Formats: sequence, C-alpha cells, structure tokens
Amino acid sequence: MTNDSTTPTIPPIDQGTCFGFRVRSPIPLRCLRRGDGAPLEVVVSEAPAPSAPLEPPIMEWAETPGQPAYARLHQAAEQYWLWSNGLGWTLVEPGVPRITVPPTPDPALDEELIWTVPAALCLLHRRHLVLHAGAVDVGGRVILLAGAGRTGKSTLVAAFAQAGHRVLSEDVSCLRLDSHPAAVPGPAMLRLRPDVLTHLALPGAQVLRATAGRVTLALDPQHRGTCDPLPLRSVVLLETSAGGFDLDRVPPAEAIRRLWSLTLKTPASNWVRTCFGQLADVAAQVPIFTFARPMRLEDLRATVDYLVHS
Repeated sequence: MTNDSTTPTIPPIDQGTCFGFRVRSPIPLRCLRRGDGAPLEVVVSEAPAPSAPLEPPIMEWAETPGQPAYARLHQAAEQYWLWSNGLGWTLVEPGVPRITVPPTPDPALDEELIWTVPAALCLLHRRHLVLHAGAVDVGGRVILLAGAGRTGKSTLVAAFAQAGHRVLSEDVSCLRLDSHPAAVPGPAMLRLRPDVLTHLALPGAQVLRATAGRVTLALDPQHRGTCDPLPLRSVVLLETSAGGFDLDRVPPAEAIRRLWSLTLKTPASNWVRTCFGQLADVAAQVPIFTFARPMRLEDLRATVDYLVHS
C-alpha cells in the first residue's frame, strides 16, 4: 500500500523517547524525554497517499455529531491510513513500527499529529491501554485526569505543572498492565487556550505553535524526566460543579462504563475485547473517582491541592 514517495529525503536521527519508544525522525521533535525504549521510526513523505482504493473508515472524528469529519481512519491489511483535514494522509505501520507524515511548513504541527492517533495505534499493537486523559506525577505515583473534550483536562494538567508536578501527558495517556497498572510518559507538551496562559506561570516552557484558539508549548527539558513507567495512584473522572469540591469513589462496574467511551479501540485484532479486559483490570486495582469542581481559573491551585492531598 505504500508508494515510492515514502522514502525520506533527510536521514532520521535519534532524538529521544516518548510513550516508551526511542524515536528516530528527520524532523526536529521538541517534546521528547530522556531514556531508552523500543524503536519507532518517523518518516516524512512528499505525498503519502494510499496506492489503492480504501475500505470505508473504521473510525472518524467530528467536532459535533452530524458535522463533517475532520479526521478518518482506514485500515488496509496491517497498515492504517489516517486522513486529517488540512494535513492529508498519514500512514501508520504499527508492526514496524513506523509513522509516515506529510511535510508541513511547521514541524510542530507534525509533532502534534504524531502523538495522537498514529502513536496510539502503535501502542495498541503493543497491547497497551490508551485513554483520553492527562497524567501527572505526584510523588512518584500517577493521577490520571480523564474526561471528554471541554472538561478542563489540559488546564488542570497545566496547573499541576505550575505547582511543581511533572506532566506525563496532556490529552492521550498510555497504561501498561503488568503486575500493577502503570502510566508511560508521553510527549512533554501542553496545548492551552491563550486566556489560560495569562493565569499560569510555566518556567522553561517554550511556545512551539500558536493559533487564535490554542497555544502549543514544549515543557521545560530540565523537568521532563524519562519514559520509565510510574504506578497508577488513581483515576479521576472530571466533572463540573457550581459550588465546592466533591470527590466520590466509583464502583468498578460503573467505572468501566464511564471509562469505556474514553478509550481508543478499533474493531481490528480483538482490541475491543482486549480493551474491556484491561479496563476491568484497572478498575479492580486502582481507585476511580468522579471529581466535581468549579471550572474557574482562580480555583486552579486549590483544585490541585485538593487532589494531591485527598
């Protein structure tokens, strides 16, 4: 399914780690960490595109139901083709693993793309659990902040960073399920609304890309650490409250139901069944809570303190 244009014009170089992968890429990736891991190759193609007609998409994403999709995922044998509005085609070969991206004028845009669905597919191939959640390191254990879009995950993750806690991931989190569920650090990246940045101080962070609605930051390299997995302390399902804080333990069966919609899974390779079993393992071993809190910027520090000490 590949074509000759997938040959890189610039040789890849070893750049660092992310999600447990040791990444080789011809484009600069500015949100990686130290350490070692399984190899992952990033290739830049002048025009990656399927060489044959594709089957209908197995997944697609839209801003709101009924709106045109801004991204579609197709499967072709052991390969995946991801079409993104404004970017074109990305080829993902999880078994290699290799991600072939289109060139863009801004390498930060490619980096944002790589660490979403393409990386998640490579993680699923390794039988890891991928969740729509942020992850923060609190004293060597991980609090997972889970929720759908517009629940304030990124803002709360940034508030943990401001309070001195290490950010492991902002929007996509990877869990390894060995003897105890553990989070594998992802890109040292934050994507925040411009108005949020006016209320936060993130020393050492560098702006990679800015649009009217979102600023992409690379976090301070001195505080990124490695990609070594850290044990999961708790999973927090974010909700909103008009008043104070309300943290309630969720029974395992209800926790699985709530987390199911926040997991990435495809119909291929029994991933749906595998995902359900993995969620059951997490719910049996890790406390899972709903957390209602006011979504006010002035309450961010109090919100972080409440979760840290609960």
